[in-house]
Amino acid sequence: MSFKAEERTLDKLLNDARYLIPRNQRRYVWGKQNWSELFEDISLVANGVASSHFIGSIVLNNEGKEDGLSIYTVIDGQQRIITLTLLLSAIMFTFAHHNMTDDFGGMKKFLISNDIKNKTHSIVDSEYHQSLRKIVEVLTDSKLEEMSKTSLSSFIITCTVSKSKDSTIINAFKYFCETLIDTPKDCLVKIRDATINIGYVNIITSSEEDSYTIFEILNARGLDLEDYELLKNFIMRFMQPEARRDDAKAIWEEMEHILGENLKNFIKHYTTHKFETSKNKRDSNYKIIQHATDPKKVEDLLLDMRKKTDYFSKIISTPKPDGDNVLDVEFKVFTFFKRKRHEQWRPILLSLQHQKELGKMTTKQYISTLQFLYNYYVCFKIIGEENSNRLEDVTYKYAPLLENNFSDKVLDEFVSNLQSKIPGLDWFTNAFKNVGWSNHWGLYEGQKGKERVQITLEVIEEYISGRSLNMQTTIEHILPDSASIENAQIGNLLLLEEKLNRKCKDRPIDEKINIYQESALVCPHRFAKRYNEKEFIPSSRTEFLATFVYNNILQLRIDPNLSSTIT
Repeated sequence: MSFKAEERTLDKLLNDARYLIPRNQRRYVWGKQNWSELFEDISLVANGVASSHFIGSIVLNNEGKEDGLSIYTVIDGQQRIITLTLLLSAIMFTFAHHNMTDDFGGMKKFLISNDIKNKTHSIVDSEYHQSLRKIVEVLTDSKLEEMSKTSLSSFIITCTVSKSKDSTIINAFKYFCETLIDTPKDCLVKIRDATINIGYVNIITSSEEDSYTIFEILNARGLDLEDYELLKNFIMRFMQPEARRDDAKAIWEEMEHILGENLKNFIKHYTTHKFETSKNKRDSNYKIIQHATDPKKVEDLLLDMRKKTDYFSKIISTPKPDGDNVLDVEFKVFTFFKRKRHEQWRPILLSLQHQKELGKMTTKQYISTLQFLYNYYVCFKIIGEENSNRLEDVTYKYAPLLENNFSDKVLDEFVSNLQSKIPGLDWFTNAFKNVGWSNHWGLYEGQKGKERVQITLEVIEEYISGRSLNMQTTIEHILPDSASIENAQIGNLLLLEEKLNRKCKDRPIDEKINIYQESALVCPHRFAKRYNEKEFIPSSRTEFLATFVYNNILQLRIDPNLSSTIT
């Protein structure tokens, strides 16, 4: 194996050469966060806060020369190379709109190369993302006078070759142009200079086989390689027979297409879901997978990851229920956890989906478990306001157990372990008393308090009715909340249809009870039956509800008959 590695700056890379990104390479998936972080780092250099910016290593395969130009295939670094080409293009576009003639013309050398036949080529050229080439061609073929009069929107329309393939390319160019457009001329020049002086490690190999080995060497030396890049390299390196590598690349490409910039996050949760990681927390996700995988079985690993990609996609971007593809409970639970930014249970959710598909977990078990996780999160986090990071150790232990050794016993142990995280009934009751909403008492004011009440009452309603709550509801104060702070607590609150809530306004409780009986919800009916011509004490109902939720809703197997006395 032979390769050459040296530290260089970007202006030396983008000069008298061509860098080809084959169709079977990874698609461009960087998003706004990546673009903004890169631009902020460059701006620090431009403003004199930092001396330079370093982007890690770029691995190239030397393909020889053609008409006097060195030709390289980009093995690693295409996301960075494409992004920097788009940034330089945006700088050139902005130069034109600032009428900076010399600077505009000077940008061509970083975007195009001329061969010995005086034919022009884009320095960075993607076979798949042809809009990248079009942006460079239109910019470098245009005169400043023409480009200065071209709006960004019309330029983008002209340069968009394929909306479906190149939306991220176009959005990146647009982002940089909009970020730069109001930049003063002198600052714009400093940003250009900071960009072309970005540092990197240039690594050139002579074969694809060598490139796989280099990935391992770079990782061992602590250079900037992501887990998903190393994992892809590991799979391709040991995929046998070699003819299967093209199929493997196509499968990996599907994963990238489905997850985009979420691929990195997927690898993290996949590792926790599949492998025992609690004893190896210092190891990277890649190292954990590598050590646990027989190189002769990398195809099995890839196919399993491909399957779990679909599961993960459902978790992070759940489509609405559609036949057998997405269950109502999946839509409810996954979207709720996404809205709450609760990621700790994603490995658990991967394992549960897989066991259901394998048939080891019945649909009834699966639905009940998802509902339990939802109810538990409400009790632990929404009501109890506990730190959800306390649940990580349960995930580390039980996600791989549920995946690799599923049984009813393991499932019961998982549930029991979670239940043990709830300190006790007294603690839960005190936390429950803090759930309330009112515009009259500071402790219970605000949108957060209102949302806590709404979610908690929905959980209770769904539990006792045995069905999902598929209607818009509002919060009804049974007794006037202005009269007492206890009337702001959840014991004095009901979910009610908005039209019925309006009818209840300013009425005494005996008149409200008749209105509650018109509701399609179970709780208002139960309340009306229990307190018809009887004294109602909100604090007593608060404690009763706390005990009921603690003793019943925090259980795995839901039985609506248990709730026959709830009010």
